[in-house]
Amino acid sequence: MNIFKIVLTLIISLGAVIWGVNIYNQKGTWFLAGWNTMRKAEKETYNEEAMCHLFGRCVVFCGIGAFLLLYGSFNYNDVILCIGLGIVAVMVILSIIMPKINPKKYRK
Repeated sequence: MNIFKIVLTLIISLGAVIWGVNIYNQKGTWFLAGWNTMRKAEKETYNEEAMCHLFGRCVVFCGIGAFLLLYGSFNYNDVILCIGLGIVAVMVILSIIMPKINPKKYRK
């Protein structure tokens, strides 16, 4: 791996992890897709703290998955690449279905 690939991998991964921690702590919610476009009355029906905790965890794990995915890709290691891809896929799916499975936790 050359220096460009190392820096690219670290920047993308650390950026996602830092953003996930900020979302978990209810900062940076303006960057969540769809949150800004919601009407204020609709936002009030959601439990913002629970949603931030869910999406924050998902983004942190997506950052870890992105690290593994990029590392495996740059080093031609299919096992590590598939593990990273699997982590990202599971986190995306969980972030979509968790609020639907347990609406009492994520809605007021």
